[in-house]
Amino acid sequence: MPPSRTPRRAAHDPRLTALAEESGYEILGRIGTGGMGIVYRAHDADGNDVAIKLLRHEISDDARARERLAREVTAQKLVRNDNIVRILDAELDSPEAFVVTEFVPGPTLEDAVGAHGGLHPEAVREIGLVMGETLRAIHGAGVIHRDLKPSNVMLRGATEADLTGFDADGDRLDPVIIDFGIAIAAEESRMTSTGLVMGTAAYLDPEVIRTDHSGEAGDWWAWAALLAFAATGREPYGSGRADLVFLRAERGEIDIDGVPTELGRWLRSALQSDPAQRPEAAQLLEHLAALDLSRYDDPGDTELLQAGSRTSVLPVAGAAGAGAADDAQVSGGRRAEDEEQPTTALPVQDEAERTTALPVHGSPSVQSTPAEQPTEALPRITTPAEPVTEALPVSGAPTRALPVVPPTPGADPSAAVPPPQPMPAPRQAPAAQHRYPQAPVQHPYDEVRPADPRYQDPQVMVPGAWPVPPPRRPLLVWLGHLLIVSLAAVAPYISLAVLLILGAMARTWERSHRSVSTQRMRGATGAGPSWRAGLASPFRAAIALLEIALQALFPLILGVLVGIAFDAGWTLLRGIAPPDGAAFALAMSITLLITWVGLGSITTRNGTHRMLDAAAPDRMWGVVVLVLLLLLLGAVLTTVLAREGMVDYFPFSGGPRLDDIAVWRG
Repeated sequence: MPPSRTPRRAAHDPRLTALAEESGYEILGRIGTGGMGIVYRAHDADGNDVAIKLLRHEISDDARARERLAREVTAQKLVRNDNIVRILDAELDSPEAFVVTEFVPGPTLEDAVGAHGGLHPEAVREIGLVMGETLRAIHGAGVIHRDLKPSNVMLRGATEADLTGFDADGDRLDPVIIDFGIAIAAEESRMTSTGLVMGTAAYLDPEVIRTDHSGEAGDWWAWAALLAFAATGREPYGSGRADLVFLRAERGEIDIDGVPTELGRWLRSALQSDPAQRPEAAQLLEHLAALDLSRYDDPGDTELLQAGSRTSVLPVAGAAGAGAADDAQVSGGRRAEDEEQPTTALPVQDEAERTTALPVHGSPSVQSTPAEQPTEALPRITTPAEPVTEALPVSGAPTRALPVVPPTPGADPSAAVPPPQPMPAPRQAPAAQHRYPQAPVQHPYDEVRPADPRYQDPQVMVPGAWPVPPPRRPLLVWLGHLLIVSLAAVAPYISLAVLLILGAMARTWERSHRSVSTQRMRGATGAGPSWRAGLASPFRAAIALLEIALQALFPLILGVLVGIAFDAGWTLLRGIAPPDGAAFALAMSITLLITWVGLGSITTRNGTHRMLDAAAPDRMWGVVVLVLLLLLLGAVLTTVLAREGMVDYFPFSGGPRLDDIAVWRG
């Protein structure tokens, strides 16, 4: 393979050169930047388009920044959905940490609306329904996104025609969520640090600001705010200082003028500041799909202005002495002798003659100007532009609070900002929208927290409270259970040994994963945590084997008793003994079920799912593992039928058998 080339425009970053030489990615150029990372477009070794995200230089050595990048990768891997960008490769243990994802062609929703204004209402509905189902998949995997906003949504393959209109028979808009930078596990609802919240002001649920808890409701609020932006081309609660945006959101001062009537009503219900007043997510999606987007609010009757029965006669440029009478006529006065006079056509002046522009202030009369007099220009009135919020570059710790208030001329920069005053939400054109940096924002309601029981004091995240739950593989898990139960009908001792060995492996895997995660959250870098976990794994395996044996002991005793009772009942009622394998299969079913869901089983379950995720990281490998399990299950069931229920007691062939204790069979 020829050596990868790095364009000159990106060659100043030595990490890109190393990435091209060591990993085979050909960097094509920068395509975006964020508060923590820089995204490049590249080709992989096979020539496929990919996107590569690197941490900014100033935070590349920060363990917390790398941990956040690792959490982003973990969160995205938990959810497999066509409308979430796929992660293809990642390196998270070094200062050159990077993440490689599929390249999504098309504009972001923010860029599309900025260039074309609000989208067609039907296009807004399409985006909302697709993203709503994607959000349900995210929450179903146990993840809270926390930062849904227009710049985090790509419109895959969108064309100019898609963004400027709507074709019912054409291609549909295909939104893709591309950033999980501050996503968390659903059970970790607290914010990241005392008094700080993460997210983008215009799309932060007021309840998150009040309580320092982020949950599924916050994601649905951000989703509805994003749709309001897509429909109007304006931030739903204006722009400017973050505390004023929060205040307008708290008061419900939403700017959705110009949207269809039912869509406006739907947005207001979805963006209630109190979560208890909002519809459930399923209801929001159902109502959105059924909205009538063809009706708009009636502006009222148009007022008919009376202009009189006939047009007044404008005087032809002439003597100045006629000014008074002619002024009166032009100003609307009507003389009796002119009542029957028709309208006079004004003569066209030659090119040398010019007529003065009407004065802005003064008499309403119209005067003509001699040909030699130059034209007077109207004074130009300008409106001072509103100062644009400055997006400050991130420096230092990624949770540093950045100011977003532009300096006032003559004001002391160190002076305290006065409390926000009530004000109406400003109307902004799409081109004048402010962009907020993705930085923590100080709480605007700190002074009212003690007075309201809803406001809870935030707590610092405890190291080790994470990891994120593993991806679930229910089909593979229950096929494995069925395989172990079927094996008990042929070789019960082998089946029990498989149960204990797999349980010990799952507990060891989960404990090693927790150890590595805890060390990384405490600032450990490099391969050290993985090496330490590997060295400790034999001791963890021994402890895990003892734990799973004790955990399965009482379920096994109960299962054996139930199996014996089944055999006795069948024999006494029907006069013939059932196959030995039936009693052992029933005993193993009870043992396995209680071990899987009983006390202390969470470690076993999580470890099992992590092992399956490692064995089947994507859909193709999932199919491979599924086929292997089905083949093994088929082989075991075939053996059961061939042996007609006879049991092999290997490796304890001389040990006690069912016939030895089943005196009722005699």
